[in-house]
Amino acid sequence: MIEKKNIFTFERFKQMIILVLMWMLGIVVFISTIFVAWTLVNTLVFDFNGLDFQRLIIDLFGLFFLVLVGVELLETLKMYTKEHVVHVEVVLLVALIVAARKIILIDYATTPAEIFFGIAAIIVSIGISYFLIKKSLSNHSDILD
Repeated sequence: MIEKKNIFTFERFKQMIILVLMWMLGIVVFISTIFVAWTLVNTLVFDFNGLDFQRLIIDLFGLFFLVLVGVELLETLKMYTKEHVVHVEVVLLVALIVAARKIILIDYATTPAEIFFGIAAIIVSIGISYFLIKKSLSNHSDILD
């Protein structure tokens, strides 16, 4: 009887921690979204003349991807609170978004070729992992039907 009470309180404590993390991450995503909007408006309206447009677009895409990663992490935490399962395919999609952000932000002129090969290997391995998990899940659902 005591073990059930301890497990219950631990589960409740864990849920409270996840809820606090979700709130904090939500605040960070909200503030980041406001920052992206402010940066976009401030740059386009007030400081557009002196900027390299290509660099501006790359920086803005990096900020957008950063907010998108926060939203996906928030979604992962929300799904965990509902189902008590971490969906690996969602985590892999977040990893792909992070890799895409890195590709967009990388300085092609000064980055050594080894870095590009490393990023390519990471993307291929994440893609293969995602494919295998999706294939496994579809085979598993076919067996259950």
